[in-house]
Amino acid sequence: MSTTVIVAAIAIGLFILVAIAITIQTIDKNNKEKRRLESALKARSRNFDYMLDGFPEGFLSRDLQVLVCTCLEEVYSQLVQINPTKGYKDSLARARQRLAEYKAKKANDKTVTLTDAVQIKEIQKMLGGLYNFISKLAASKRINAKEAMIYGKQVRRLMVQTSTDVLVEPIKEAMQQGKPRLAIHYLHMANEKMSKENDDGFYNDRIAKQTSRIAELEEQATGLESSAKERKQEAAAEWDELDKPDDSWKKKAVYD
Repeated sequence: MSTTVIVAAIAIGLFILVAIAITIQTIDKNNKEKRRLESALKARSRNFDYMLDGFPEGFLSRDLQVLVCTCLEEVYSQLVQINPTKGYKDSLARARQRLAEYKAKKANDKTVTLTDAVQIKEIQKMLGGLYNFISKLAASKRINAKEAMIYGKQVRRLMVQTSTDVLVEPIKEAMQQGKPRLAIHYLHMANEKMSKENDDGFYNDRIAKQTSRIAELEEQATGLESSAKERKQEAAAEWDELDKPDDSWKKKAVYD
């Protein structure tokens, strides 16, 4: 075998080895990218599931439920394309069934009042995450500006609602303890929170009712303070009477 043939064979062998190495490297890179994407999509699906399951029944509007569930369906569709396992296929089927149920529901304008402070704090975190998610959808053009505004306003209203819900128990306790001034303070806080999101007059009636209640409590507080002042003055007068020197012994001595 000539030297030329040997060199050519070696060159071809090296070329094949390099090609194989590049192919393996590319496959490995693609697999890593696939695993990274799959991991990111799984995390996203958990967030969407958490949003749908974590909120109390009836708390989210039908529109928001449909929005979140639509995104959940898209995520599982991508996961099935990346890794068509039975688990992902079953999750996709459940998401589609759930989405159909949400779409079939009638719109509900009733509000769900929360009373547990710990639950409210957790719900507020979830609402913040949902609001940020809507902003990302708008930035990526997956929803238009008008839709983003509508969804965003619904979430902000829920934020205001939970912010005022957390004051319900303190107001009630203040009234039970006979502390109308403290109840007035909490009512003012609630009105301020609603006023900040009241550009469209959505909270006008509620603010008016609470303002009327504040006026009633002001009268009650003034009455209690007047009564307390009178009692204090009466007590002071009684102490003054007790502190007066007893001169009766002098009169008795004169007569004696």
